[in-house]
Amino acid sequence: MMRALILLLSFFVADGTVQVITTCTAEACLTLHLEEKRFEKASENCVNNGGNLVTMRDENEFQSVKSALLAAEDSILNSKLWIGLELLKKNCTDFNEELHGFRWTSDPKESKFSKWKKKPLSTCTEKRCVSTSLADGLKWTDGSCRDRAFYMCKFLSKGMCKPIVMEEPGVVKYNLPFLQKPQTQNEKLAMLPHGTWAEILCDGSEDAEFSFPVCDNKDGIFGWTNSKRFCARDKRSCERKNGGCDHLCSETAGEVLCGCRDGYYLKDDRVSCALRNNCENSPCEFECVPTATGFSCACAEGFQLAEDYIKCADIDECHQPVCGEHMCVNTPGSYLCECNPGFRLVAGKCEDVDECTEFRCHQGCLNSHGSFSCYCRTGYISTSDDKGTCIDVNECLGKPCEDICLNTVGSFKCSCRENFMLAKNGISCVPGPTDKPQTTPSPDHREAFVTKLSQSPVSFESTTINPPPLNRTNTKVDSTKRQERFLGSSWMLVCVLASVIPLVALVLISGVVIYRRKRSRKATMKNATADNYCWVSSGLDKERKQTNIQLNN
Repeated sequence: MMRALILLLSFFVADGTVQVITTCTAEACLTLHLEEKRFEKASENCVNNGGNLVTMRDENEFQSVKSALLAAEDSILNSKLWIGLELLKKNCTDFNEELHGFRWTSDPKESKFSKWKKKPLSTCTEKRCVSTSLADGLKWTDGSCRDRAFYMCKFLSKGMCKPIVMEEPGVVKYNLPFLQKPQTQNEKLAMLPHGTWAEILCDGSEDAEFSFPVCDNKDGIFGWTNSKRFCARDKRSCERKNGGCDHLCSETAGEVLCGCRDGYYLKDDRVSCALRNNCENSPCEFECVPTATGFSCACAEGFQLAEDYIKCADIDECHQPVCGEHMCVNTPGSYLCECNPGFRLVAGKCEDVDECTEFRCHQGCLNSHGSFSCYCRTGYISTSDDKGTCIDVNECLGKPCEDICLNTVGSFKCSCRENFMLAKNGISCVPGPTDKPQTTPSPDHREAFVTKLSQSPVSFESTTINPPPLNRTNTKVDSTKRQERFLGSSWMLVCVLASVIPLVALVLISGVVIYRRKRSRKATMKNATADNYCWVSSGLDKERKQTNIQLNN
């Protein structure tokens, strides 16, 4: 039926290499522009001429575009063609809709009809535009709007007029509303849209004047204004171009009369014929379709004609596997799919639900057909409540470390006791580096120790002999040197013992210090700071006695 409605109007606009092929139906005209443009520029050109980029909101529009392309040259078979479907930059792709978030550039913006070749790019930040091609069966493909492609404009029309029939030779040019240049008459021009105006010059007329008829609406009938006959002589004849009649021509008393075949009626111009409306008072339950011989009944989608060809009966689509593995419920004129768990209804079909996008798992999630599963990362274990919760594993219970183990969230750390360090494997312990013990006491320690010994109290006898000043000084220097040498040797021994057995060394140091103090006291009392002198007991007694006598005197 669609093919019967399509009336071809083909002409070419010579503008350099630009070529335009136009096809008109009873409701609209389509112009195919064989010039590659970006989407925005193509849409702008259509709007500026009074139309819009072509749409495919239903099967009828889809077939109209297909017929217009098939009428063009074979060179466009593999070429891309823009259609008026786009995803704006701030909108997001939505796979729950038939149009996947895209919208038509002209009203109505939405539709349930779609012909996607594949799912479009999922985006919220990029503008995407749709093209089609005969090579893909006119399936839709999204792409960058900056690409270049042919385009087709759609111009809605309230009605159509047939080309002008002239009784005498002449020249006629048509000025279509959406084309800039006038078109000369051509036998391929089958229909002209409402608003077209013509330029007619009748070569054989007496006045040889121009006439400018317009395709207009007269009481619901579209025809040309200004004249019923173009370039007509005073005397008409059925023998010449059928007297200008569409169907039947007859002559009565020198006057030409036009008539129509059965099922048609004569229009007001008295020369044209139109199909009679045979559907008035028809018995059809849903829709009546007029034909040349009468009418026929039609039903809505999802219904079929009953045996009487008048009423409509519901089609039970569930007799066919329309829902696949899911349950099908028949409804008047349609059906519903009840999806199994793990699926949801999208555009009338059951699609798998990606539960992993719903954050049902604590850590890892793995989606599967109709279901999903949770898993935990290394160092965690799932609980037994089937809620997908992950808890930390105490790895230290398995004693993974050689010495000390510290549990952490999702892992563990090893460490070692004093004087040991962690090996490169992070588990074993190896001896750590040790410093060599100090064999010689520091000067500060020696000075403090000598000062302490020098401050120890010393007891003398009642009778004291003071040596000469020179000998006393030498004696003190020699005594100090001896004490320093002695103390140096003692501290060396103490340090060695302390590095081997600290506790024993501490006891020995205390004992040695006490012992040396007592010995030093005795030596001091005995020698009285004159350690380098040798005294003769007999001589000393004599000198002491003489000295005492002199003092007493």
